Amino acid sequence: MSKSERNEIVKNYMTDKLDQAEKASSADFLNLSEYEKADRILTDLIEVKALGFRGVVATAIAGMYINPNYDPLNDFYSCNPRSLFEGAIYYSFSGRVPCGKSDPLNVAKNQSVLDEAWTKGKRPEYAAQGAVDFLRMLTASAKNREQLIDFYFYRLLSYAQKSTSILINIPDSNRASKLELGRRLVRFSLEYPESGTTPQKVIALLLMATFDGTGSKVQGEHESVFGTNTTSKKPADLWVESENSVTSLFEVTVKKVDEKRLEDAISHIYNLELIDNPLTFICRIPEDIRGLDSIEIGDRCATYKFKGKDIDFCDISSFIVSLSAAISDLAMQTMLEKLSKFVNQIERPITTKNGWNSIFES
Repeated sequence: MSKSERNEIVKNYMTDKLDQAEKASSADFLNLSEYEKADRILTDLIEVKALGFRGVVATAIAGMYINPNYDPLNDFYSCNPRSLFEGAIYYSFSGRVPCGKSDPLNVAKNQSVLDEAWTKGKRPEYAAQGAVDFLRMLTASAKNREQLIDFYFYRLLSYAQKSTSILINIPDSNRASKLELGRRLVRFSLEYPESGTTPQKVIALLLMATFDGTGSKVQGEHESVFGTNTTSKKPADLWVESENSVTSLFEVTVKKVDEKRLEDAISHIYNLELIDNPLTFICRIPEDIRGLDSIEIGDRCATYKFKGKDIDFCDISSFIVSLSAAISDLAMQTMLEKLSKFVNQIERPITTKNGWNSIFES
């Protein structure tokens, strides 16, 4: 069959499984052989922030559905997981269960064997082990396979419903100063970073509020942090355009910035003929830039000459608080409402939702 036909079959299969799960209850699985073991494994696999491991299992289930001889534990990549997930599973899951565009690729790219060697060092390792253990249960015997698969989809949907049932606070900017709100935005960005997704979103919205009405546009707000700038063709994490020309480039991170990261950024903007544009890294200062040789750190900022280009660094906490103080009251309230909608998305982990509510309690 063609790739498009295969993807349509898988998409319908996954949708049907989720539809069945909506009508199921926990009592439907109590007669399952090794119920307690399966229940524990699925808890470790599903009830975590990481999307990739449950994406690996979903891909493996789809692979076994279209090819009964497929062995996900010893030849995971033979099912062409990128096409299978991005072209089919993603569209079945989107809006119904927490899901990214390329979940299995984030944890098992080019991986053939799924075993303890693969799980070592994964975060969290117990979730990766859960994926291996559950696939072992599926492949051990065909007798209980369908019920185990149904149990997986039931637990997946139950977790999604648990997440969407959380009511997200919408802060009232009139009840706190903009500086105080800025400090809370810093806490939210640093305590619940989601691999950089949260700080990138916060800074994007603040920059959009800052440039609103100026004729300049902030781009990159909707870009995934998991796609590199090179592969996605974007010039930076965030960038400002004026009259269809790029004027400023921003990299947002809460991880170590080393010379390799600088090399990648400079090579990329050079290839895009944007090397003369200002490039600013918004990160934690000094901890994220300590490894750069001879960098002189001033008052929460620094400039570093690398390969002939001056690169600026701004402390993420100071940047967020300063922009929060600079925008209007109305812009702050609009920004907080947009951020509340972002937190309310099904893709946001339960810990992030609860964290937002604790920081921005009514």
